[in-house]
Amino acid sequence: MPHQCKLILDNYMGHYVPGAPIQGRVLLNLDTDTNLRGVRVELHCKEQTSWLGTESYYDSEAREHKSRDTQFRGDWEVFGANEWLYGDGHTSTTLSVGQHIYPFQLGLQQNIPGSYQCESGSVSYKLVATVDRPMAFDYQDEMLVMVQSPVDLRFIARPEDMMPVTLSDEKSVCCWCCAQGPISMDLELPKATLVPGEELEIKMHLINMSSTNVEGVSLQLTQLITYKVTEPGRDERQDSSKLVELNDVGLGAHGEHTYVFRLALPPTAVLPNFVQCRLFAVEYFYKAVAKLPSVHNNLEVRLAPKVGHIPLGWNGGPAPSAPPKELEAARPYEQPPPSYDSLN
Repeated sequence: MPHQCKLILDNYMGHYVPGAPIQGRVLLNLDTDTNLRGVRVELHCKEQTSWLGTESYYDSEAREHKSRDTQFRGDWEVFGANEWLYGDGHTSTTLSVGQHIYPFQLGLQQNIPGSYQCESGSVSYKLVATVDRPMAFDYQDEMLVMVQSPVDLRFIARPEDMMPVTLSDEKSVCCWCCAQGPISMDLELPKATLVPGEELEIKMHLINMSSTNVEGVSLQLTQLITYKVTEPGRDERQDSSKLVELNDVGLGAHGEHTYVFRLALPPTAVLPNFVQCRLFAVEYFYKAVAKLPSVHNNLEVRLAPKVGHIPLGWNGGPAPSAPPKELEAARPYEQPPPSYDSLN
């Protein structure tokens, strides 16, 4: 039998969660006595971004500025952990022919990002088993594992985010050279946090003192994901998606009305966790809109809530260890994870 290094996981059921142990074995088969400095296992959490863009450069021969297509990239290791299972990586020893088994356990931290993949990049977890051999190629085995990390509001929200919030704005509507009365909006929220499946009663008080009809009102919750690259220069892209959109009728000139929106975030909403990441970020925005005729700009009020899986005030025992089961079909990282080479 040729030399073989095999990484085997004992407790992997499709994904791990923060705080859980990664338990397994490194199986080493040797067909001859072998010199080595040790056997180690490593865990790497790495984020990568990449897309084709355009950069400007100066063509010295043509003596003019030009542009060209360029592959932009970002690479960052969020964190890593390792354990020597045999030896220390310095002193050379000899292992006899045969099979050698080295069990290991690596503990995941609590506040870590979840596995994620999209067209612009990925957050991935890779396990590597290495037989460190002096003056020779190492034996290695590696595999990707998925980490499903719920967004814990206890890490990102503040106590005041649980208090009621009121936001106000107004605008004056002008018709040619004549100024009309203002249109004002007051937006009232019971708190500035939200978890999937929760319903909030949000009130919009609208006063229209102008001679222009408000054609309609709406309330949206939008998710905005930002991707960053660092080479050959810094750049970023953003993807936005509406998680919730509620609409209601408009308001006539010189009218006043209080709208009540019952906003619920679907349990299947995908909420990526990018804690500790430098190349990925996610934000959420409420946008309340009073829609005016096309010759006027709409009146808008915005608020950035904290959105996650585990409530800020969670005190009913151990916190949920993963997003709801309904997210299994909706998460952006399909099972099984892609090979590590495909992410490079």
